[in-house]
Amino acid sequence: MATLCDLATRLPLVIGGLLDRETNLKRGRFREETMTDILTGALAAFAGPELVISYPIEKDTGGDLDLRFWNVSEGRDLWVRIQAKRLNAAVVQNKNRSYSELLHRPSPKHDYQFRTLRDTPPPWVPLYLFYNHASVTMDPSFRGLVPSVSGANLAFASDIAAELEAKLAGASGTPKTGALNKRLSHLRPHFFGLEALLCPQSTVRSETVPTPDTVSAFLREQYVRSGPARPRERYGDEIFRRLSEPHELMTADGIGRTLQDGPAVRIDRHLDYPLVTFISGRTGDSRTPAISDVPPQRG
Repeated sequence: MATLCDLATRLPLVIGGLLDRETNLKRGRFREETMTDILTGALAAFAGPELVISYPIEKDTGGDLDLRFWNVSEGRDLWVRIQAKRLNAAVVQNKNRSYSELLHRPSPKHDYQFRTLRDTPPPWVPLYLFYNHASVTMDPSFRGLVPSVSGANLAFASDIAAELEAKLAGASGTPKTGALNKRLSHLRPHFFGLEALLCPQSTVRSETVPTPDTVSAFLREQYVRSGPARPRERYGDEIFRRLSEPHELMTADGIGRTLQDGPAVRIDRHLDYPLVTFISGRTGDSRTPAISDVPPQRG
């Protein structure tokens, strides 16, 4: 039987392969929403008492996705907000490919999208999910590097935002700097894999889904490793990085709306983005919602 750990390994291969095939499309290209729909669709195969997928009424969510890791018996939560960005088409050499939409602004009246994600209020842990072409992951420029480039890489929003702020500041400076800060080659040192969310190394064997504590521990350790893209010159850099860890990476006492009884895949008019809830520590009392296999009702 396939597991979430299998999905963390296989899904990047599927996404990377699909992006390579978009050259065969008669018009347009695959958008972030398409790749995120594939991700939630793959997670739907695991939907049931321990994994619930709630969709908003609004269909255009921009490829964003929310995750909740909930331990019922301990009353602990970890909330993750993901914004997806895809690598640009093959108009330049693979080593020079970039994420052209990172400096997107919804309108001239709105701030940059990366700042909105970075400043997401607690309890959310904001992350980027970068979708990459398989041909790029196998390119000699990236093959064998650590962190590795895969079809789907995560990164902390705060790290990517720092690179983009430097790019904006450098564009008006003398001399100009930061011109390469949207490139995959520049951002890669911040990357880590889907296993951080779907298959953290310390996952409790009695649980079939990641617990908030195991995901928190994995993300906290990854935060220390995923520091600035520039080489560390002092031992104190790692200490500073650990001390600057966002408190949202810690699990918190259960907050937010209680998940209601209902189907494992459902519609929730209160949501702005799809929400995947991983339910561990199930109890035999009313604290644990009753999840059925009845399909969601629209209208």
